[in-house]
Amino acid sequence: MDDTCRIRAVTGHGPADPDTAVVPTTYGPPVYEGRCKLQSQRPFPSTPDAGEHLYTVNPLYLHLPVEGTAGVVTGLVAEILTCPSDPANVGRIFRVKAGDRKTYATAFRPLVEEVT
Repeated sequence: MDDTCRIRAVTGHGPADPDTAVVPTTYGPPVYEGRCKLQSQRPFPSTPDAGEHLYTVNPLYLHLPVEGTAGVVTGLVAEILTCPSDPANVGRIFRVKAGDRKTYATAFRPLVEEVT
């Protein structure tokens, strides 16, 4: 695992910037920060429709070391901090959808999704 990420909870949203209309997201303290790896799940992305906006939801796995990830649960968000093999991954944010806890695990591999 050569990449690094930070995983934390969304705690709210700030007021919209009057010039850009961007609504900033606020986060809690990290529950995990360290090594990780993005891995494709291989099914095709889905395209849900909410109101009049069409989204693309890309499912992936986020591989993490087992040690130190007990606080990583469904609903948290993961941000890629470094990615030596593909700098375009830096800054991508994913929502943790489901865990993968099991006996004798060599890694913790939660299912995550990126909404674009």
